[in-house]
Amino acid sequence: MDYLMRDNAPLTDSQWAEIDAKVIAAAKAVLTGRRFLDIYGPLGSGIQMLEVPSTQGGPKKATEIPLLSTDFTLAWRDIQAAERMGIPLSYSEVLVAATDCALQEDKMIFLGSKKYGVEGLLTLPGAQVMDAGDWSEGEGAFLDVVAGLQGLIQNQVYGQKALVTSPDVYAQLQRIQPGTGVLESKRIQKLIEGKIFQTPVLPQKTALLVACSEQNMDLAIGQDMTVGYLGTTGLDHEFTVLETALLRVKNQNAVIRFQF
Repeated sequence: MDYLMRDNAPLTDSQWAEIDAKVIAAAKAVLTGRRFLDIYGPLGSGIQMLEVPSTQGGPKKATEIPLLSTDFTLAWRDIQAAERMGIPLSYSEVLVAATDCALQEDKMIFLGSKKYGVEGLLTLPGAQVMDAGDWSEGEGAFLDVVAGLQGLIQNQVYGQKALVTSPDVYAQLQRIQPGTGVLESKRIQKLIEGKIFQTPVLPQKTALLVACSEQNMDLAIGQDMTVGYLGTTGLDHEFTVLETALLRVKNQNAVIRFQF
């Protein structure tokens, strides 16, 4: 049985294909965690639990994979008009729902989920915390990242690196470093041999240096983002954008949180 119930929806195959393409495009424009995390899966919608380290060096525990979803409505008049008059169906509601679902994924990755008992990269109790200087002037940001790299090495943490910041901190890094003629962000990217990312789900004045190779962390995907049909409300048709995803941090020392 098709648990997405797509055959029950009054949409053509081409309309479903357009919806799927819109969802993928909207999600790619928003998702940040997937740009640096290794992906484990997709494992399939039937996988509900995975083993995750409970604490640094502690035993593993079975953890439920969070279900993330956002509902949207397609008006029956719009569907009828598209069918009878041959005009395109409006997908604005699809794009809004897909964007919200993608933001839910990043919130789970960075902030965790109290509902599912999952810690995020910003809330890990075992992450290294380092005091940060002023990243808006001088070499404050560069020197702090140097210290962060040294902290990773001291804890024998290796692999690909990424710096993830809130938008306000990211903006501070887009300045020419005096005497170098080089953007501060470019200097840091070269230093970590990785990239700098920004996400609006992080609170202001937030920066994380992560060793993001799969031996340290990954993003487990059960059901990748898709769209299912829910039924009708009155004459209108209800749908949902959904996915199941879980951040698995295998080494909490692989995360450094700068404290401003």
